[in-house]
Amino acid sequence: MDDQQQPENDRPIPDAMSDADKASLPPPFIRAKRLAKLGGPSGSNGASRPPSTTPTLTPAGSSTPQPAEKPPIPAPQPPAQANPFTQLGMKEEGKSAPRITIKPKPTEASSDSSATQAAPKSQEGSLEAWTDRTLGAIFRITLHPEQTRDVHGHRLYFVSGVRGDLEEDGSLLRFTTDMLDSAILESAQSKTEGKPLDYLLGCWKRVSRLFRSLASKNDPKVEIVKEARRVCFSYCIFAATIPDMFGDEPLAENPLAEYLLVDPENDRGICHDFLNEAVSRFNDDESVRNVLVGAIETLSRQLSKMTMNDDYRPYMLAMRNFVRYQPLLVAMAQSPLFLPSQIKPQEIETNTLLGPFFRISPLQGDVAMNYFSSAATRDKGYIANSQRSLRLALQTHQEELFDIANCLIKVKDSREKILDWLALTVNLNHKRRALRPDPKTTSSDAFMVNVTVILDRLCEPFMDATFSKVDRIDIDYLRRSPRVLIKDETKLNADQNTSDEYYDTKVEGSNNFITEIFFLTVAAHHYGIEAANTKLSELQKDLKYLEKELGKMETERHKYATNPAYLAVFDTHLKKYKDRIEKGHCTVYATQGVLLDETTQARSMQFMRYVIVWILRLVAPGSKFPQEPLQLPLAAEEPMAFKCLPEYFLEDICDNFKFITQYMPHIITSTQCEELTAICITFLRSSEYIKSPYLKGNLITILFYGVWQIPGRSKGVLGDVLFAHKFATQHLLHALMKFYIECEFVGNVPGFPGKYSIRYEIFQVIKCIWPNTIYRENLATEARVNLDFFVQFVNLLLNDVTFVLDESFTAFTQIHDLTKLLRNPPEDLDANARQEKEELLAAAKDKAKNYMQLTNETVAMLKLFTEALGDSFTKKEVVVRLAHMLDYNLEALVGPKKANLKVENPTEYGWDPKIMLSEIADVYLNLKDKKSFIDSVATDGRSYRPEYFVTAVTIMQRFALKAPEQIREWEQLAERIKSAKEMAELEEEDLGEIPDEYMDPLLATLMEDPVILPTSRQTLDRSTVRSHLLSDPHDPFNRVPLSIDDVITNDALREEIQKWKSDRLAEKLAERNAARAIEPMDLS
Repeated sequence: MDDQQQPENDRPIPDAMSDADKASLPPPFIRAKRLAKLGGPSGSNGASRPPSTTPTLTPAGSSTPQPAEKPPIPAPQPPAQANPFTQLGMKEEGKSAPRITIKPKPTEASSDSSATQAAPKSQEGSLEAWTDRTLGAIFRITLHPEQTRDVHGHRLYFVSGVRGDLEEDGSLLRFTTDMLDSAILESAQSKTEGKPLDYLLGCWKRVSRLFRSLASKNDPKVEIVKEARRVCFSYCIFAATIPDMFGDEPLAENPLAEYLLVDPENDRGICHDFLNEAVSRFNDDESVRNVLVGAIETLSRQLSKMTMNDDYRPYMLAMRNFVRYQPLLVAMAQSPLFLPSQIKPQEIETNTLLGPFFRISPLQGDVAMNYFSSAATRDKGYIANSQRSLRLALQTHQEELFDIANCLIKVKDSREKILDWLALTVNLNHKRRALRPDPKTTSSDAFMVNVTVILDRLCEPFMDATFSKVDRIDIDYLRRSPRVLIKDETKLNADQNTSDEYYDTKVEGSNNFITEIFFLTVAAHHYGIEAANTKLSELQKDLKYLEKELGKMETERHKYATNPAYLAVFDTHLKKYKDRIEKGHCTVYATQGVLLDETTQARSMQFMRYVIVWILRLVAPGSKFPQEPLQLPLAAEEPMAFKCLPEYFLEDICDNFKFITQYMPHIITSTQCEELTAICITFLRSSEYIKSPYLKGNLITILFYGVWQIPGRSKGVLGDVLFAHKFATQHLLHALMKFYIECEFVGNVPGFPGKYSIRYEIFQVIKCIWPNTIYRENLATEARVNLDFFVQFVNLLLNDVTFVLDESFTAFTQIHDLTKLLRNPPEDLDANARQEKEELLAAAKDKAKNYMQLTNETVAMLKLFTEALGDSFTKKEVVVRLAHMLDYNLEALVGPKKANLKVENPTEYGWDPKIMLSEIADVYLNLKDKKSFIDSVATDGRSYRPEYFVTAVTIMQRFALKAPEQIREWEQLAERIKSAKEMAELEEEDLGEIPDEYMDPLLATLMEDPVILPTSRQTLDRSTVRSHLLSDPHDPFNRVPLSIDDVITNDALREEIQKWKSDRLAEKLAERNAARAIEPMDLS
């Protein structure tokens, strides 16, 4: 009050006091008078209460504080109840806290009491005038009704109540920090600047800017601005937590939430200064933490109702700002909404704090429709551009998601929570890998793909090129009560009891972060990206079916044309079909757009490299792969840890690389090719390590996709490695032959494509590597060293050739006959019968297409093998079946029924009978010098006819299928076979009737090496037993398991048969010689 002597009771208290303490002083004090007047008469609205009478904030357990009951206006004595400021970091003490004086400090400290009064009046007045101007500008208030705007033109609010208090007390009309809370409250209650929070946050921005601009911390102005800043923040929190203090009704949602969405630089936005101040008060006041966490919870709930079509970016920005502050981040992780209990899989993405942020994706249904509307009418360029746009939007969003997740991971107090949440996403979504998952009971592809991508990013720090940290991934993690649940997962090579027994034995120790995130990421791939990939394939199949059904329906519309009511129902049903197909196409395009993101797939592939190396080191203990090559075959004793590992560890690798090698092989690097071929060859060579034929079939498919020709690589991305890499040349051929044999006994396994499809893929790989002579030498070695294995392989190859050719020829005959019938239908063929015939014709055409592709490859493979290893195909167990198969197909191609194989548009089925004849002739010529082969052809009483060879020559000459030299060789072969047949017939005639005990009971031929079966005690020829065991490892008479080593040699019977045969032939020869000797001499 300038130089006026103040009354005793009105003098400033020597020590500065908190706002709450000032408000509780007795009435003689000016401040108490102001607050009492603002409080109004008893029973008035709580909005006019002074801060000292505001209720205590809600306890810490609530995220959004609610107002308590309104207490009465305080009595003149100091009140006992708590005041709002004590909830905001201002602790009450037994005595008055030091008071902030707004007078400048003396220049020099002195014990003389008069020194404090030595400051010039002009300086003191200048500071008070500055305080008045500054507070008025910050809070846009005035004590003069005629002053309506400040120097910048901003509207000012006249705080009449504060002016009245000052006038009643006789004080100068100036703003000071002492009366600031009353002025703020009166101005905010007026709502001239909008809602109280709108006004207060603008004040906060202005006071914060001013505070940052003050250079000298010793300037008395700093303390004034600091006090204004503190009080302003306090009232911001009051506006959010106790709205009735300002005359507002409590809101259903957290009032701070909407301000978090505003640009922090905007006056209505929550800036970094505000969050810093809030964080500084966390330890003293839980309500600040609760209101901020409640705000982010509100944003999460709002975002759960949004898609990528909506304005979701402010929500992402708010969350990213939030996680920059460690105390806020930790508080958020401790929210009940972060990891709620008893949540369903489909609710994770909407009812958890992070879920709504992770579900934003182009894979959301409405978003896909928006990107690809009217997809059926769009050209490929439009679709490709839309997919690129989609990927760019998703990449930006995933970068922000990673930023959020990474901040949570970096802080120890929140790391466990985020790991628990990630584990929840995979543990509750096991049904996503069901044969037909119900989308209503699982999390969406949009959500799970984002989770997988973020986990891939979190793995990047430890995935170096040298795999230096791969050994830190601890397999014993799964035996230490892991976050990832695997109990109900199918194991690689262990049944449920074995697996349970293994995992019930717990291992001591703790899990490092690398191990935690590695196992989480493997599981996320299984239930995330790979599940989405599988769903895409299923959806594409469904769409083909729906489009086929739609075509049928549209042809039937004319039936309802005469009945408008039925026609309307029909058209409605038709529209539903079209809408469903439209939505399906949009989903397919969107899913392809997401999954074909090269950046995402490159990261995914990089992670799978680590999984490959980790698995190969697991099955080969002590190995330093890839620095050192693996030694195959693997040890006979399979590590239990690998046997009990979930199948999806290998399935993830297969699904990931199948997709990449099929759709985007160009992103695979050379080192990745080597590691990929290593794991494929390893588990095909030591196939007993894996129980599932489906997984082993996938390994073949990866190699098959890898040898597809792509621009710049004639052998595909894996062809060069398979062709020349030392590890491949040593083990690949045996591995392919081994699974070729194995898939014969697979049976009907869900997901397994079938033995013929797998064998077709094997043929493609062999064709790629066959020019390398090392592989031919390897095949010769197999035939020489591993005879039974080789014979079994060749026998199955012959079975396939016989079967697929027979099926193909049967289909062509059906096509020929049905086409002829439908072209000239009989008079009694009605519409239903005609439709039935048309369906049979369509089925025959599909069958012909499928089998003809395999037929061409199987015959080509037989040609390659017989050319390289003619001797190996002349073994008794093989040569007879080979010869009879060739004769049967030669008869079909040139015999009397060859006209039945003529069909319209043969190239549609991949069928060219001339080329097939040429291929069959090549196999004959490859074995032309093998006597056992010639004899086997000659003794084929079912299909061999000398005239067929003559007809074949005519056709080959007419169409120039063979060179003249080959034609001569063919004619010479035909003559040798004809001579051999004559000799065989003569021998058969000489032997006459063969005793039953010398006859093979299965083939009805004379036995040459009889053996006794151990259990049925039946006697068969050894070659018959070998041939039988190639396709069926059981005794043919009683189905008891049997191997060739179990049979009992019958030497006595063999010698008896040999003696009988030689005696019979000698007897007949003597008779012929005698007959020739007694023939009369021709004397003419």
